[in-house]
Parts: sequence; structure tokens; C-alpha cells
Amino acid sequence: MTIFLVRHAKALKRSRWSGSDRLRPVGRSGHAQARRIAARLAEAPVERVISSPYLRCRQTIEPLVAARGMRLEIDERLAEGEQTAKALELLHGLDARSTALCSHGDVIPAMLCDLEERGMRIDGELRCDKGSIWVLDGPARAPRRARYLPPPSRRALDRGLDAGPSPVASADEESEESRVAVLDLGSTSFHLLVVEATAGGAMRPVARARRMLRLGAAIARGRRIPDAVCERAVETARRLRRVAVGAGAERLFPVATAALREAENGRSLADRIARAIDAPVRTLDGAREAQLMFAAFSHRVALGPGLALGIDLGGGSLELAVGDAQGVRWEQTLPLGVTRLHEELVDADPMPRRTARAVCERVRGALRPHRSEIARLRPSVWIATGGTAVALARRITARRGLRPTRSVNELFLPAGEIDDARDELLRSSHAERRQMSGVSRRRADLLPTGALILSTLADELGLEGYTLSDWGLREGVILEWLGLVRSDPAV
Repeated sequence: MTIFLVRHAKALKRSRWSGSDRLRPVGRSGHAQARRIAARLAEAPVERVISSPYLRCRQTIEPLVAARGMRLEIDERLAEGEQTAKALELLHGLDARSTALCSHGDVIPAMLCDLEERGMRIDGELRCDKGSIWVLDGPARAPRRARYLPPPSRRALDRGLDAGPSPVASADEESEESRVAVLDLGSTSFHLLVVEATAGGAMRPVARARRMLRLGAAIARGRRIPDAVCERAVETARRLRRVAVGAGAERLFPVATAALREAENGRSLADRIARAIDAPVRTLDGAREAQLMFAAFSHRVALGPGLALGIDLGGGSLELAVGDAQGVRWEQTLPLGVTRLHEELVDADPMPRRTARAVCERVRGALRPHRSEIARLRPSVWIATGGTAVALARRITARRGLRPTRSVNELFLPAGEIDDARDELLRSSHAERRQMSGVSRRRADLLPTGALILSTLADELGLEGYTLSDWGLREGVILEWLGLVRSDPAV
């Protein structure tokens, strides 16, 4: 069978559309691209067509549906911002009929990268321009090869030809701002973020991809990252760079945090990754990491008139910063990362009470020297970010009887609900947590430890809860590049 992954055609500019983004239509050249897609696939063995619910995707694929007299199926798993695992679940569940899937520039490259890791060969660079098509050959559960059909040029559209790059959008259509990517080489995962950024600091995500590597677990067992893990890290970074290129990123900013900062061979691994992705890797010290995190908070969350405490719980470390819209007044990085403590202290599932007490004591001991300084500054807002905080928020949302939302920005988690979710997670087995609504399978093992850290932190500092931010270090790196973060002479 054959799978056709179609990127939607050019849409109207967001600045010229006041309605829901889901209803933003394609523009004039987008309609021309849609007709060309239908002509291109006229002789292809397409037996089924499935689209993202977004109007620009439906309009892109409707000429093909009309020409073939087919029924258009809509599936939320192809929507912009959807998890790669959901889109792959749809792909792998297809029957033997050749199918066209119409989706977005964040979903398609991430799918291709994941399929490549599973053995699929990608011919050429991983690109995904508007109006383009990726042709996947082989069974839906394990495609063997993927080849790229670029969108035709405006002249090719006029002449009915099949070559050349896509045209520049006309004035009424979507035009790219600065498209940049951050590759966060973290202690739990490597995370790629590609955005379109404006000079004023507005960002629109274009693509995301994440690969769990657990480098923090490796260094918790020793001071070196094992050779086999290093090999996987280099290859993972290379694949994520391909996703960034495929999403049209003009610049790539790789940054390393606690695991590469602390491992004996962290610098040499960073150098290997830099050679593999052809971009220098910047290893952030804890202070700068906290400053960039807080800068992202100040651009994303209402801080109020007083000081705010920013908290970024990662895999290898916990960053704390107190400040306001003018900048950071105090910051500290502590060795309290979720992956680190889980690997060092947790040896059974469900977590025994003695182990939970050991985790709490580790958190209290690390906080003890800093409690008086935080109390003196008297922050009145408590903002948290990081994969664990977001994962916990989704579980708490599900416990409220609500459907877990994609964005948790400015969602408030009361300390009491955090404690209740912590107790539930500590009582459960890994298999039980994987079945819980709102719990990601890839974080099911770490979530009890993370909930325990956040709960103990709130208790020790007397916090009423946390306001969540969906921006953090990666967005802070982009704000720094835009010149919107106060420079640090020490960096």
C-alpha cells in the first residue's frame, strides 16, 4: 500500500484573520495548490482520504475528494499541536487501502522522524513545505521508504507542470516571520521546538519533537554517560536536526543542561553532538538556565505587582528564581531533578513509604539553606514549568472530571490537589498509572517521584500551589536571541 502525507496549502495570514485559527482558510495561491494536489494524485491509487479538522487542511484535500467522488474523513489526531504518538496511532491503524492524510507542518516531520527511527528510509532532506506531499511505500505499520514531492512553483501551477519551489505568499496570505529552532539537550529528554517568532517576542509553534533518553539516570549511576547512551544521544540529535530543517528553521540553537553540565564526559559528548548537527552546543550554567526560564515566564504569565517565584523542575536539576518583569533578583539551581532522584532513591514500584520519606528528606535538605532568603523576598506568585509539572497538571485535570487540555498555561494547581494526586500516584503500580486518564505512558514511571518533589517543595516553602506556564527554557533561549532578555556578563 501507499500513504500520501499532504501538508496543507498556503493559508491567509493570521494578522488578517480575526476568527478561530481552526477556521482560517487557504488563500488564492493555496486554492491553486489544492487543485494541483488533486491533479498530482489523480492517477494515484488513493482509496481513502483523512484530514485534520482545521479548515485549511479540509480545503486543501477537498478538490481530490470531489474529483474522485470519495468521502472525506476527519480525525483530530492529525490536528496541529497533536502528539506524534496520536498521529502514528492513526497511521498504524489503517487498513490495506492506500490513503491520503492531510495535516500540518508540526505533525508530518515528527511522524517521519519517528518512522525513520523504526527503520524507514527517507530519500533526501526532511522538508515539509506548504502544499507538498510525502509518499510512503510499504505497510502502514512499517513503511519502508519515504520520498518527497515539493509544491510546484507559481509558473508550474499556471502551466500544469510538476517542478520548482513553492511561491512566495501574496500579501493576503501567510508569510513566515523568523523561523528558529531550539534543541534542548535535557536530562530526561531531548526536545526540539521550532517557532515563528516576531521581534516583539510573540511565538507560534511550528513543530515539536521529543525523544526520551534519560541521561540523568545514566549519570546518577556514575559520573560518566555510558558509550552506548552517547551514541544514541548523537543519533537522536542528528534526527531532531532533520525535523528542524524539514520544518523550515533558519537557525538552530542547541543548549545543554544538567546532565551534560555535570557528566565527566559531558563536554566531549556536547562536542560530538555539535559536529553531528553542524551547530555549536551551548552548555548553560544553572544561573543562566534559571534566568532564561524566568524571562519566559515574564513574557507568558501575568506576574502581578509583587515578586514571583519561578520553578523549573527538570530531569537533572531544579531551577528556582525570584524576580519581576524587570528581571531576576535571586536564583539557585539544586540537584533535585526527577530522573536523578528517581534513579538514586527509588528501587520498587509502587514506591515504599521509606523511599518516599527519603525523597522528601533529600528535597528538604537541599532547600534548607535557601528557605530564609526566599521568605525574605516574599514572592506572591508561584509559577512552575517543566514536563513533570505539565504531566501532573493533566492528571489533576482528569481527576476533576475534565478532559485534559493541550495547553495548561496559567492553570492553577492548589497544593491540596497536588497532595491528593501524589498520594494516588504513590499507591499505584506502573501498569495502573499507564491506564490513568491524563497520564503519559513515557512519564508513568517518573510521575510519582515528580509529584512528591513538587508537593514537598510547596509544603517547605509554604506555597498555596502553582500557576503553570507552558513556556520555559526553550522559549527563553529564543527571547534571548531576539534581544529581549537582559544579558548576563558571566555567560
